[in-house]
Formats: sequence, C-alpha cells, structure tokens
Amino acid sequence: MGPPSPQVLETDIDGDISLYNPASEKVTVLNGTASDVWLLCDGSHSMGEIKRLLASSYQVEEVEIAGDIERTINELRESGLIT
Repeated sequence: MGPPSPQVLETDIDGDISLYNPASEKVTVLNGTASDVWLLCDGSHSMGEIKRLLASSYQVEEVEIAGDIERTINELRESGLIT
C-alpha cells in the first residue's frame, strides 16, 4: 500500500480521523474502522498484511472484512488521500 499523499492534512477527533486534501478542497471523515485502515496505509504494509492485522484485531475471519478493507482503500486512493 502506498503512503498517504504528502499534501493531506490529518486530525484525530475522539478516535475518528478527518482528512483534508487541499488539491480537491475536500474533507473526508473516517469512522473508527476506516481510521484503522488509514493508519495502516503507511507505505510499509501490503493489502494482505492490513487484512490480517485488522482481522486479528477485530477477532474475525479475514474473509469477513476483506471486501470492506479493499473498498476503503480504493476510496482513499480514488480521493487522492493515499498513493
């Protein structure tokens, strides 16, 4: 997974992360789960590692959350928030 785009500004409010992309002038508010995905999109974790780590953290089977994680990462990428 690519790291966050360098221009993106991040703020944490009660465990939920808000992101501002000055290129698009859009704010994205992430819920707790999407915030966890965001934090793992640091350029050092692969998609598979992110799925395994979150499945373990949430104590569920990887297959149960894989689709949601992929969707979240695709949305972050399409919004220009990660590379």
